[in-house]
Amino acid sequence: MSLRKPKLIFLLFTFIGAGAFSQNNSQQKIFETYDAIVGLDNTGLFNGTEFTDLFLNTDGTFRYFNGFDYSKGSVKYNGQFYPNVSLKYDLLEDNLLTRSDDNLSIFDVKLIPQFVESFSIYGKTFVRLHNTNLPDANDGFFEEGFLGNEMSLYTRHTKKKKDRASKRGVQYRFLDDNYYVLKVNEKYHVVRKAKDVWKLLPEREQQIREFSKTYKALSKSDPRSFMVKLVDHIDGLGQNTDQ
Repeated sequence: MSLRKPKLIFLLFTFIGAGAFSQNNSQQKIFETYDAIVGLDNTGLFNGTEFTDLFLNTDGTFRYFNGFDYSKGSVKYNGQFYPNVSLKYDLLEDNLLTRSDDNLSIFDVKLIPQFVESFSIYGKTFVRLHNTNLPDANDGFFEEGFLGNEMSLYTRHTKKKKDRASKRGVQYRFLDDNYYVLKVNEKYHVVRKAKDVWKLLPEREQQIREFSKTYKALSKSDPRSFMVKLVDHIDGLGQNTDQ
C-alpha cells in the first residue's frame, strides 16, 4: 500500500496502545486487527497517501467540491467498487480523498488518481478521462453532463487559490474556475458558452442561435443545465440528419 501498511500499523498500534499486544502477538495478529477494524471489503480503499491540508486559514471559502465536509458516495478504485464510503473531492489539486468512519479516521487518505476510474458524490458522477490533450487537464476528473451518440459534454471543476497577509498569518481564498469540455469525433474541446460550440460546429450555428434565444433565461439562471440541454439538442439533430 502506498500509504505504507507498516505506517498504518504503527498508527494503529499507537492508537490502540502497546498494552493491547503482548510480546507473543505476531505481526500477523496486528494485520488481522487492522483488517477487522477497517473491514476486509474496504481495506483496498486505503491504498493511497496521507493527505494534509496546508491551507486551512481561509476567508470561509474552500478548496473542495461543495464544502469542507466529507459526504457519503461511491468510488470504483483499482478495479473494485466501494459503495457508501466517505469521500471529499479536492478541486485545488484534482484529488479524491477518503477516510474511515471508525478508529482510523485520525488521518485522511489521498487516493492514487490513476486507480480512480469513477466516483459519485452529492448526486454527481465524475469519471477520469485520459489523453484529452487539454492544456490544463490532459488526465483528470470530469463531471458527466451528457453522453450522446455523436458528442458528450463534461464539466471540469477547478479552484484557484489566492492569498493575502492577515493578523493570523497568510489567509487563503479559493475561487471557482470551472469550464465545460465537449467531446466530438473523439477529440476534446474546451467550451464556456454556446458561441464556443457553434465555432466548433459552424454547420449548427443557426440551430444553436435559435436554441439560445429560446432558453436565454435558463442560460443565465443555470448555465450548466443550459449547456447540457444544448448539447443534447445538437446531438439529436445529428441523429435526425443521418436518418
